[in-house]
Amino acid sequence: MRKVDWNQRGFTLVELMVAVLITVVIVAATMTTVVTSNRANVVNTQVADTQQNVRVAIDLLSRDIKLAGYNYNATDPATGSVGTCNATIGAIVKPVGLLPQDHTPTGADSGADGVSMVLPVNTAGWTLTTAVGGTPNSKTYENTISLSGAAITEMVAQGLVVGSTVSIGGALSKTVQAVNATSIGFGTGNFVDGQFPVGTPVYLMQCVRYQVVANTPTTCGSNTPCLVRNNVPLVDGVEDLQIAYACDGCNQTAPNPLFPDGVVDDQDASSTSGFPTFTQGDFVSNSAWAITPWTPDKIRMAQVSLVVRPMNVDDGLDERGTKAINTTGPVIVGDHNPSADAGYDASIYMQQRRRVMIRTIQPRNL
Repeated sequence: MRKVDWNQRGFTLVELMVAVLITVVIVAATMTTVVTSNRANVVNTQVADTQQNVRVAIDLLSRDIKLAGYNYNATDPATGSVGTCNATIGAIVKPVGLLPQDHTPTGADSGADGVSMVLPVNTAGWTLTTAVGGTPNSKTYENTISLSGAAITEMVAQGLVVGSTVSIGGALSKTVQAVNATSIGFGTGNFVDGQFPVGTPVYLMQCVRYQVVANTPTTCGSNTPCLVRNNVPLVDGVEDLQIAYACDGCNQTAPNPLFPDGVVDDQDASSTSGFPTFTQGDFVSNSAWAITPWTPDKIRMAQVSLVVRPMNVDDGLDERGTKAINTTGPVIVGDHNPSADAGYDASIYMQQRRRVMIRTIQPRNL
């Protein structure tokens, strides 16, 4: 009989199967951890991007609303509208520095608001090479301003033509009637009212419109909505823009005076002590701003609300990638409830995370 060497014995089938099972469990657990970690990283990146996008969008809007107007107004009959920044009040078209565009002026919105404003093409401006207007004690009357040839060339490249509007020092707006090599003319008898020394900045004005564009890949680059400025996409994922306004002189109902008094109108009758009390209820969401005295020139503050979501729907953290519920219900800002929108699907809507930011802005140049 041959002697068995127990030291050379192999694995039994049972032992092999147990080893394979343990290996499979370890590999599966490792893969689950890797997949979950990767999806968590994707989600965290999307959350960070969304937070960054809402901050960028609110900062851009805040900056431009603060600058809106550059004291542009219709006091000079020879100054026309800048682009489409005008309001039809009754039968008269009036230039305005800030033009609200409420989605539904007569009731609750079913989409995003828009806003247009007069802004300089170049915030640095170009400068006068010759003083205009003389001095307060020795006034002169000129209907042209002088700039360097290089400045005129740059302004023409930026869109300066006959009919354009320029702002002198951010204090006086004039409509251009002639563009020369080193000067800009405003027409016979259309004098510069004021004194402006050498070096005073001259701004070329434009009408800028902010709006939210949805489901337009040709504009936003995808089906994700985006915030656009004059149809140029700025920030991805901006889903809603709502703007409410506070005014001075548009509400003549007591306790408000009949005319602007430098104090924001009391819209909700909260000023019971005889002293004006500014509250959230003094912001107006629904108005066409086209019927006297409810006109854009009375606006003194704007409250901007933005809703931003990620570019893509994130998968859940389980192995099957089940979509998570990230937004429990419609995110309502201003007078817009998304559940009233055409095509609203609660199951799809809730799959996406959202960030909301609200900021109150006081225009400085209206």
